[in-house]
Amino acid sequence: MRVLILEDDEDLAAQMRAVLQDEHFAVDVFHDGEEGFEMGLENDYDAVILDPGLPTMDGFTVLRRWREKGKTMPVIILTGSRKEVADMKEGVRAGATNYLTKPVDLELLISWLQGVVNSNGPNNSRSVLELGTLRIDTHSLKVSNNGVPVKITPTEYRILHYLMVHQQRPVSAEELVRHNFEGDSIKTANEVPVFISRLRTKLGKRSIETVFGFGYRLVSPPNDQES
Repeated sequence: MRVLILEDDEDLAAQMRAVLQDEHFAVDVFHDGEEGFEMGLENDYDAVILDPGLPTMDGFTVLRRWREKGKTMPVIILTGSRKEVADMKEGVRAGATNYLTKPVDLELLISWLQGVVNSNGPNNSRSVLELGTLRIDTHSLKVSNNGVPVKITPTEYRILHYLMVHQQRPVSAEELVRHNFEGDSIKTANEVPVFISRLRTKLGKRSIETVFGFGYRLVSPPNDQES
């Protein structure tokens, strides 16, 4: 798996590269926005770790221009603070897949990248994830079920995307919080059932099953959304 790191903090970039290489990832590191943009455009990376505050071209501009050029690799944004809601919204609009806050939890980073591997990665398959009639377009961040668009909030999208990537096993509420939100949108695992309920309302009552004692597992939604 080939990963591109665009981070102007050279010490942090070196730390992430060392940890990822220990996990057998191939890693390229750049500290400049324009140079990183060209590398991402010319090469097929399986994932990108992107800092918004890059010199010469900011990270959000880099991401938007990649998406405009049809580059669909998943991109994780590194945010400096959990309170940077505006930056998170801008990143979603630009085409970000996920977020991590600084200081970076390297275990979370590795887990996220391994999730990309488990979903076969965008360059090995496609930018659309599917399960039965359910489709998630990771490029446009749009969801449809049985061909019908589903209106979904950013928090619901991140839960659904994580469940889709890990559909082979149950995912606990604690894992959803730990690997997707880090206290930004959802502060405790007790809030997760509310969003699960909303997703069931939109996708069908049996679209997400509760595996008691283990968590939630995404299943193929029924066609009628009522059963």
